[in-house]
Amino acid sequence: MDFHEQLAEYISQLGITQKELAQATGISAATISRYLNGSRKPEYDSEAVAQLAAGLAQLAAARSSSPVSGSSQVSGSSQASGSTQATAENGNLRTAAGAQTALTQDEIRKSLNETLGESLPSDYDAFLINLNRLLETLHIRNSELARALSYDASYISKILSGARRPGHPMQFIEDVAGMIARRTTAAADLGAIAYLVGADPEDISTTAGLRNHLVLWLSSGSAPRAAEPISHFLEKLDEFDLNEYMKAIRFNEMKLPPTIPQLPISKTYYGLAEMMESELDFMKTTVLSRQTDDCILYSDMPLEDMAKDPDFPKKWMFGMAMLLKKGLHLHIIHDVNRPFPEMMLGLEGNIPMYMTGQISPYYLPVSQSTVFTHLLKVSGAAALEGNAIAGRQADGKYVLYRSREDVRHYRLRAEALLKKAKPLMEIYRSDRKSVWQRKLADIMAGTAAVTEKDPLRMVCSSLPLFTIPEDLLRAILGRTGLSEHILEEILAYRRDSLDSMLTLLPDRGIHLEIPAIRQDQFDTAPLSLALADLFIETDIPYTYEEYNAHLQATIRFAAEHPGVTLEQNPAPAFHNISFTIPGSRLVIVSKENSPAIHFVIHHKMMVQAFLNFIPPIVDHYES
Repeated sequence: MDFHEQLAEYISQLGITQKELAQATGISAATISRYLNGSRKPEYDSEAVAQLAAGLAQLAAARSSSPVSGSSQVSGSSQASGSTQATAENGNLRTAAGAQTALTQDEIRKSLNETLGESLPSDYDAFLINLNRLLETLHIRNSELARALSYDASYISKILSGARRPGHPMQFIEDVAGMIARRTTAAADLGAIAYLVGADPEDISTTAGLRNHLVLWLSSGSAPRAAEPISHFLEKLDEFDLNEYMKAIRFNEMKLPPTIPQLPISKTYYGLAEMMESELDFMKTTVLSRQTDDCILYSDMPLEDMAKDPDFPKKWMFGMAMLLKKGLHLHIIHDVNRPFPEMMLGLEGNIPMYMTGQISPYYLPVSQSTVFTHLLKVSGAAALEGNAIAGRQADGKYVLYRSREDVRHYRLRAEALLKKAKPLMEIYRSDRKSVWQRKLADIMAGTAAVTEKDPLRMVCSSLPLFTIPEDLLRAILGRTGLSEHILEEILAYRRDSLDSMLTLLPDRGIHLEIPAIRQDQFDTAPLSLALADLFIETDIPYTYEEYNAHLQATIRFAAEHPGVTLEQNPAPAFHNISFTIPGSRLVIVSKENSPAIHFVIHHKMMVQAFLNFIPPIVDHYES
């Protein structure tokens, strides 16, 4: 039974008018009329449902306490079973068929909610997560969706935030799926959807096939799939040691070539092979010049064809290493308009460069043309510009410029492009320690891309310093031999962190996930104090007794502060990586050492993946 049918049946049983129901509930007569003709529904378990239940129960009680002679003809709307009759008897209602129906407020509310819940997806929270991820993957804005579906934009925003539920959820899902199926033609978008919904690309190659898969996926409440690439990315980051990497590639032994290549003021390149040559010539010119301006690098050229050349990736990585060796800062605008796993795989490959602190990664928030592919790279000494028809990279044209006027012109274009880009992530190393600590304070205070009401989730590879008793911390530090200045800095950081947490607790809950490991696990891989925010590269390990004392203090801290929920992980997957989610707009990923570094991630798809991510429990010590 649908909602309007159930409401009409109550009106019929009680023998009341729409006006009487409006007066009893405080809901306008016009809204009651829309409920009855099926053009509008209240939200599931909403205030409107509570008002209807209270009003109907009040009217039922009034009818049962009033003397009624014989059978009264039902009044009200003609569509509500006009032949049904009701009599009051001992506080119950008796229909013409003779069955007694007790109308309590709770039972009315339950029955109305059941009709509203019939067409809801089986897991509404999963539906919302999936819908938001789908729109973010395809870069569909709320206003664009509202226009396509003829909805009010503010209503769409409320649905996507969870503040409202569509009156006809399945119709809404079908409308969204149809709109997306009609507009999606790019191979990259179809590949992203195939990964997202777990479909074979062939099965969604037609508009009808894509629509059907989207309807099924959105309505089934399937679990999000984005956790796998995030887990793999964190594993690579957890294992990475910059010093070992530099030794492996013999970075310190690299020598800059003695002479600048003899290139003309401008040179034109045609086709795929020459395009790869143009990239290498750009890097050579930049490395060998005296200019030290920041580089701005953008390309949405597909990488598959270039990767087929076994020598080019090695030469390209060597060229990038030489740019870093020279001390240049690189602003790289990444092409993220591709399936999420491919994007994360690309980021994994850039981890060595990110760890140097000389990279600032960005992305363009809107999809680029699917007709053309582009390349624009500028340094202080050269500019490389080119384009091709998508899918016809071998027919592209690329020009390397070295004149001062041309370089100035293309730098202006590159800087304009950079202004349209958004940070993919901000990267903080020890050379930006004071900047990082100000940024962290702003995030925790709710002034940096989060609101004060956002929840705080902390997934820790060691125990948080704000829960350690000061006397225990002093005892641990007393055997380190560190300078008095560093010892005082650590103690001050512990006090400031505790004050920060206690300040935000009244308004925001904290979900704290910590390692709770056995002694045999600890003996195999001892934990150290979590000092990444201070960029102290020297490990300060616990003894197991010290670790256990800090663990018990953390458990007490959670018990003493109702806003803290504690989750103990008996076999954490990451030993060197922690991440903090202060809300729904950014994520902080922190690496404790080799080197200590912090990534503040802004990209919506990555943030959403972290929101859905549950760190695996992997006991490396089980026999």
